[in-house]
Amino acid sequence: MDHQNTPDNKPSFTPEFDLPKPKAKGFINPRVVKTISFTIVSISLLICTVLSILAIWDFIVQDDLMWRAFSTMLVVALASWTFSAINERFGD
Repeated sequence: MDHQNTPDNKPSFTPEFDLPKPKAKGFINPRVVKTISFTIVSISLLICTVLSILAIWDFIVQDDLMWRAFSTMLVVALASWTFSAINERFGD
């Protein structure tokens, strides 16, 4: 047998089929939970960014407000992530 190393005759070691993706399951639809969590965290980031800019330009003079805003954002982000993880872990 005469084997030539041309692109047309090269053996392919890549499977010709797609493996099925495992379906994400949760008590509540994980896609919806992730979308809501992303929206909440994004809005929190936007609010904290605006507050930070206002504090830089001395429109807000309360240092305590910035600490509370960032702490709140962190708590909301962690709660959203935890809820998403628990939803997927204990789903049907």
